[in-house]
Amino acid sequence: MLVLAPHADDETLGCGGIIQKFIGSGSPVRIVIATFVTLEYHRYRKEREEYVTYSGIDRLKELHEAVAILGVTDLHFLYVDSVHPPQYHTRLDTVPRSDLVSSIEHHISHFHPTIMFLPSRTKHQDHVALHDAGVTAGRPYYWNGSIGVYETDGELDFQPNLYVPLTKEQVEKKAQALTAYQTQVGSMRHPVNPEFVIAKARVRGQAIYEDYAEAFELLRVHG
Repeated sequence: MLVLAPHADDETLGCGGIIQKFIGSGSPVRIVIATFVTLEYHRYRKEREEYVTYSGIDRLKELHEAVAILGVTDLHFLYVDSVHPPQYHTRLDTVPRSDLVSSIEHHISHFHPTIMFLPSRTKHQDHVALHDAGVTAGRPYYWNGSIGVYETDGELDFQPNLYVPLTKEQVEKKAQALTAYQTQVGSMRHPVNPEFVIAKARVRGQAIYEDYAEAFELLRVHG
């Protein structure tokens, strides 16, 4: 299972449950973070209605803690910014599509996944760029595995057709992994919030008459 995440925390938001299921069944899981900033960076806090500064080093520690909670040991990055202003973070749409596709192809050819999970197209340009590049990299005459799309926040067009039931323990572990991202966690109204993640899992579970679930949009299934 190959998970492409625009930023550190998207992998947990969208796939924190199914990652545990794959690992629990003995299947290798690789997470690839598309953009990461090692220096200080700013993010908008709605509750304070201002931009706040956080450390990239702190977020790196949070990322390692989160994926460890999920049980993942295979972690990679596509573009890491160590200069200011960042060249790639929130600017992934400026990277030539061919370069981004080639970077994804590298992981496909070396990791040999049977399924690849992409972020949905949202209001965020990094999500759109990675989604589109992932679809191109997954063209069937290059790689003909299965492709799923996961939800994070601000979906523009997300029509789930796969619901994966989760246990209470798996949902709680997903929430615990998200809690590791203290630089990103917002209020209950914010999508990066452990309580919100549990509430969404309940809603998705109701669609298949289960207590909890994660929802995905399958673009292709190779049986």
